[in-house]
Amino acid sequence: MSKIIVAIVGRDRPGLVHLVSKALGVYGGAIEEINQTTLKGQFAGLFSIAAPDGLDEGLLSQGLAEALTGTGMSYFIAPPADLEEPTEAPAMEPYVITLHGASSPALIPGITQTVASFDVNIDNLRAVTLSDRLGAAPQVLVLEISVPAAVQQRVFRQALSLTAEELGVEINLQHRDIFESLHRL
Repeated sequence: MSKIIVAIVGRDRPGLVHLVSKALGVYGGAIEEINQTTLKGQFAGLFSIAAPDGLDEGLLSQGLAEALTGTGMSYFIAPPADLEEPTEAPAMEPYVITLHGASSPALIPGITQTVASFDVNIDNLRAVTLSDRLGAAPQVLVLEISVPAAVQQRVFRQALSLTAEELGVEINLQHRDIFESLHRL
């Protein structure tokens, strides 16, 4: 089996995941993972597919095009050669960063620069700007990150705090297990 990533983007409507999964299944592709969201009425989905070796990418593309006809959806298929997994991944710990403060063009670039400077990977990022009648719309960011075991926690926390102070936002860093325990319904 080879791995294929399919990205689908377009106006959201019920049944999109069904259409895509059905079209991929016709060619023997088994969906291993899906990450999808909607944003401002637009659907964005990433599908990780275990496909039979030798699957004709053109045939798969044709099948997706047919399945999505009339939906206005666009798609992209990443060839298997682009998906080689590293042979040995470094030990990582999962953390969650939450930020809250005034919306600013510098907020996302500022915090992601600090995160990247420690070789910390962002696994998931969600940013929401809340409406505010006073004119200073607050923004909330949640970053799920993978922190290499070699990163000095104290130094990383200090750098995040300094960045948050410079950006004028509140920040919190928690191990994902603690975050999930505190936010479980």
